[in-house]
Amino acid sequence: MKSFLLALGLGLAATPLLAEGLAFEPVAPEGLDAAATEMVAALQANLPGQMPAFEQQGYGYYGAIAVPKGVDLKPELLSSVANFATPEEAAKGVLEACLQQTGAECTVIGMLVPAGS
Repeated sequence: MKSFLLALGLGLAATPLLAEGLAFEPVAPEGLDAAATEMVAALQANLPGQMPAFEQQGYGYYGAIAVPKGVDLKPELLSSVANFATPEEAAKGVLEACLQQTGAECTVIGMLVPAGS
């Protein structure tokens, strides 16, 4: 089992799927205050350029990134998982990882998907 970005990775598949490359797909966060939403938007804007580094670390699709709701956001509260069979499984996995890591309800802010999808 792999753990990425300070997250507790849950249920990761054994082999990353990187044949087409990796892309970041932002997801509109739910339940965040204005300041947190602004921070997430800045993070989302920077993540596409970091996909090559994610790939080098073993990230594959499908993956997801989440943040907790109702807390002051800090980089160490970002949760991520990768190498799931479907986007839905990745979203469910990252919400579970984020809850376990932070003790707070979380929201998905992005998905790791095949490039060009």
